[in-house]
Amino acid sequence: MAASSFSTHTQTDFEDVVLPPLVEVPFAAAFNSSETQNRNCISSVQARNERRKKVIDVILQKCKDGKLQHGCIKSVANDFNISDRSVRDLWRIAKAQLDTGLSIDVECRWQGNSGKKSRTKDFSKLSQIPFHQRQTLRAVSHCLNVSTTTAHRWLKEKKIKRHSNAIKPFLCEKGKLKRLKYCLSFISPTSLPNPTFHHCYDYIHIDEKWFNLSKPKATFYTLPGEDDPYRITQSKTHIPKIIFLAAVGRPRFEVDGEVIWDGKIGIFPFTFEEAAKRASKNRPAGTMEIKAVPKIARDVMRSMMIQQLLPAIRAKWPGTSKQVIIQQDNAKPHIDINDLEFVSASKEGDWDIQLQFQPPNSPDLNVLDLGFFRSIDALSDKTAPRSMRELITNVTMSYDQLIAQTLNNVFLTYQEVMSDVLKQKGGNDYKIPHMGKERLAREGLLPENIHVDAQVYEEVVQFSESNT
Repeated sequence: MAASSFSTHTQTDFEDVVLPPLVEVPFAAAFNSSETQNRNCISSVQARNERRKKVIDVILQKCKDGKLQHGCIKSVANDFNISDRSVRDLWRIAKAQLDTGLSIDVECRWQGNSGKKSRTKDFSKLSQIPFHQRQTLRAVSHCLNVSTTTAHRWLKEKKIKRHSNAIKPFLCEKGKLKRLKYCLSFISPTSLPNPTFHHCYDYIHIDEKWFNLSKPKATFYTLPGEDDPYRITQSKTHIPKIIFLAAVGRPRFEVDGEVIWDGKIGIFPFTFEEAAKRASKNRPAGTMEIKAVPKIARDVMRSMMIQQLLPAIRAKWPGTSKQVIIQQDNAKPHIDINDLEFVSASKEGDWDIQLQFQPPNSPDLNVLDLGFFRSIDALSDKTAPRSMRELITNVTMSYDQLIAQTLNNVFLTYQEVMSDVLKQKGGNDYKIPHMGKERLAREGLLPENIHVDAQVYEEVVQFSESNT
């Protein structure tokens, strides 16, 4: 029964049917036409706005004396395959603009005016919560009685911000006054009454920094199916590390920006070589190995400065002037400014190299601590040394790769910091200033030295004199 309900045709029934000829259409052309490409390269909002403009253009062509011809709305709607109501709404908007003498603008206003309306939230409650209770988004969401997703959305919308807070050194009143006088000493007397900082071309900043063979914690970006890095060590507290002494001065440039001197004196590791006492699978006994100096005492620092730092200064210092001031912090291993051995060595060859201490508890007044060490870290972190010798090579290469413009920018930041220290009357409660130095350099507007507000300078001078 079921089979009989279907029509039965044989192959001979279709042999007499004449089919139209096939039209060859290139497959690629069907999907790569100019119209298709244009439609793909613009967003749906742009396409909608273009269609609305075309609709108004056609209506205006058929309009006479501000009136539409009979059947115009329906005709345009059929041409663009849209409803009569849509065409009528567009014409109403355009006609109102024409009557008031405005230019016609029929762009879609949906974007930003549609969708779920955001709820207003009183964020003043957040400022009433102690800082230690809002260190994570989960804690913030709990305090404001919202979900963690909502708190994360606020962060993306910049309604709240994330702040990384570092503990700053404690400063007593005497310490603040020392910082204040230090910064005042760098105001060039010849720049008054428009106070400007000294160029610092005769200064060298030195400081020490530890570099580890490997970091206990590291961040990597991997693929979803890729195996995570597997790093092992016998003890995280015994990862090999070396302390380096770095020395830099301010770079010097020609008028056209060409580098005369890059400002880099050198970076010197506190290491020594010792023959291996026993054989191992990695080397035979007697192989010379590089080892870190176990303790940096004052005699070790004196030897480093006399044997390494002073010869490097004499070899690399630009110009004919032989007067140099070396600024160091107040670490215990540092030698005194009147150390007899250093003073004797610094006077050789008609040189006048002097030592100067920076104010106590003031790492922000040293160019290396302020930003140059961070730049070296950014480059050295891209390497993976497997031995102490490779670590020294990588740190030295990272130091050499830094360009003179980077070091000059840090010196300008150093002057900006001194300006903020003056505003704070010697305090350190300020944010590291940013002036867009790379942009100013591209525009040829980067200043050589930073100016200080005249009123601030006068107030600071009076404050310093009254507290002396």
